[in-house]
Amino acid sequence: MHEAGIARSIVAALRREELAGRQVVLHVRGGHHGPTQFESALRFHLGVEAPDLDTPSFRVIHDPVPRLCVGCGEEFAAPRPDDPCPACGGPSLPLQEHEQVEIELVG
Repeated sequence: MHEAGIARSIVAALRREELAGRQVVLHVRGGHHGPTQFESALRFHLGVEAPDLDTPSFRVIHDPVPRLCVGCGEEFAAPRPDDPCPACGGPSLPLQEHEQVEIELVG
């Protein structure tokens, strides 16, 4: 799973910048999986990569991403890949497919 690579990059950044122990907020945009699946896999891989980090204190926010309705052509934003079009209820396509993860440090 690509979540392993994302977790490895997050841990490397935290260690490189000597930020271990700080409260971390991860902003996630895009992807092919729902927020619950992605977060579960990411937390698992964070625990494998850095068992010494307090990964439960990581907060994950799934920011809405632009989507395009297949049925009516409406553009809208939604955090989940399977959210239907708010205008017609039809399926949508992502206008951004790859996950983007930004690390925000709190405090």
